[in-house]
Amino acid sequence: MSPDVPLLNDYKQDFFLKRFPQTVLGGPRLKLGYCAPPYIYINQIILFLMPWVLGGIGTLLYQLGTLEDYYTAALSGGLMLFTAFVIQFTSLHARNKSVTVERMLPTDILAQEDEHEFTSCAGAETIKFLIPGKKSIANTVFHSVFAGLICGLGTWYLLPNRITLLYGSAGGTVLLFVFGWMTLCIGEYSLIVNTATETATFQTQDTYEITPLMRPLYIFFFVSVDLAHRLQLSLSQEESSHQNPTVMALRSQTPSLQNREK
Repeated sequence: MSPDVPLLNDYKQDFFLKRFPQTVLGGPRLKLGYCAPPYIYINQIILFLMPWVLGGIGTLLYQLGTLEDYYTAALSGGLMLFTAFVIQFTSLHARNKSVTVERMLPTDILAQEDEHEFTSCAGAETIKFLIPGKKSIANTVFHSVFAGLICGLGTWYLLPNRITLLYGSAGGTVLLFVFGWMTLCIGEYSLIVNTATETATFQTQDTYEITPLMRPLYIFFFVSVDLAHRLQLSLSQEESSHQNPTVMALRSQTPSLQNREK
């Protein structure tokens, strides 16, 4: 290739800057190809960080000693389940309203996105743009329940006290806590809000909506293996604690038995 030919021309650079953040973050469109109101980006950031806020409520109560770890997971998962249902039914209500998203004809023939005109922060056209919704009611229910499960298990996994016991370092605890919750937010956003438009995926052919489940499934398998390992360790410790009194009693009886034999 000639050195005068750029790897990414102006059109490809614009396309890359739009698609790359959306792919990495799991769906938020933080850069559009046209001028959009600020509340479009603010709403996406709020939806993206919503699982972190809900998980933070349970984490704070656990750190204060108010709740046990399993109650913390149940609380955060329940809040996420309720929030997911609210988001999905809000999208369903917006789609059922007789409001049509007004499309503006793009001036650039190579434009990748249709321009939309938004009238209000919570208008039907804004909700339909931010939260496209699911194709079926079954997926609406399943994805919402799965989102609650992921948030509950993720909150349990990322409790600061547990991370500190694992690594014994405050710096490692902070890093794992921050990046762990970023990963959970990415998985939750693609599950209940909007899925990233991957370059090699034809979402129109994804009839059963498998694509939104991929990232949350990776998180679920990783967290499940760790929690199962911790549960096994706790059960083994409980068994050893139950066996210790018996062993101590046998040891205390051993000298008396030896005296009798003598």
